[in-house]
Amino acid sequence: MTSNARLPAQRRDIKALHERALIQVADAYLFHLISMHRRPVYRHRFGDIFLNQPSIIGFLDSHLEDSGRNTEQRWNWYVHILDFDAMLAEKKGGFIHWGNLPTLKQRGIGWIDCCFDQLGDMVQELGWEAAMKLCKQEGRR
Repeated sequence: MTSNARLPAQRRDIKALHERALIQVADAYLFHLISMHRRPVYRHRFGDIFLNQPSIIGFLDSHLEDSGRNTEQRWNWYVHILDFDAMLAEKKGGFIHWGNLPTLKQRGIGWIDCCFDQLGDMVQELGWEAAMKLCKQEGRR
């Protein structure tokens, strides 16, 4: 009976953990893009995809949710692709060090790149107007 009483609190905890991990993944990917291209842009073969944190969060989470993963499974995936070893590594040589940036494993970077590559291919194949019409039908912008 005590486990049932704790269930709503556990769900809230998972949702909070999921949200924090997803924000860190989005931030880490933005830092990766900026370090590569000096701006938050994914370079697709048909043109650039300009990104910000909310767009990455919405895109990645809806992609996994649409594939049938629940909140806990999505949280586990985000934790799996974050590189905690790199984030916790001691940085030397700085005058002031106020924290580490979130970092992704190569597998995480490759997975997110693949997701945006597929998005670019879909938009190119359908055309911009048809892709926006499809998104509006599904309730997305």
